[in-house]
Amino acid sequence: MIKIFAALIVVTAQLLDFEKNLVFFTSGDAFRVASNARIAGPAPAARRYVRATFDDAGRVVELDVSLKKFPAQGDLADVHRFAVAMSAPVPNPDLAPKTGAACAHARAGRFVTVSISVQVPPATPLTDTVYMTSDQSGWNAQAYRMDRIDPQHYRTQVRLQSGTQMQVLFDRGSLQSVEAAPNGIEEKPHLLCVGDEDAQAFTRTVYHWIDENSGGLQTVPQALPTPYNAVPFPNLPTPHPALH
Repeated sequence: MIKIFAALIVVTAQLLDFEKNLVFFTSGDAFRVASNARIAGPAPAARRYVRATFDDAGRVVELDVSLKKFPAQGDLADVHRFAVAMSAPVPNPDLAPKTGAACAHARAGRFVTVSISVQVPPATPLTDTVYMTSDQSGWNAQAYRMDRIDPQHYRTQVRLQSGTQMQVLFDRGSLQSVEAAPNGIEEKPHLLCVGDEDAQAFTRTVYHWIDENSGGLQTVPQALPTPYNAVPFPNLPTPHPALH
């Protein structure tokens, strides 16, 4: 009797992160790495290029790392079925019940790696840096710096506890350059709800920046409250509707 072994799948990609038993590609997918996997070349790190070999169980068994791009090989679509399960998309906030319990189903107590991706407008200056700000950082405009993937796409990764609910917006370093809605006016914060999967993807599109034209510039707040200006921060984002 002849035993037939499944052929290994080999693909080339670019690394977003490598952490213990998981490897993240810039496609946003995460894959499990076998405990005895062979890793060759420089240490795996963000933006380095890899040639990954998958076994028939969907685990990475070989990872060749390079500072230069490998010749194209394979197709990531062939291994997409092996990706670590991602959380379900967050429902449309306009349709979701406004209970503030969007993450109630998640089991708290574990850390989840969240891959955050954003597509920015074509007119975004190439010299600018894109950040993510959140209510948990006090709307610090430079709380989470994002890595440029190409002229219109940025990504970053954060580790958050399951059950976390964050309101987030994207900006270019200040609240005077925060994202705007498709109609060019204030964008309501996006709700990032962390489930209890091993990894989760969060993808958004920025349609405009509030400072694209002079009419969209926000008022620069005063440093401290005064009797004449009791609310010196008039431009803080309006809370997400689901948390009302």
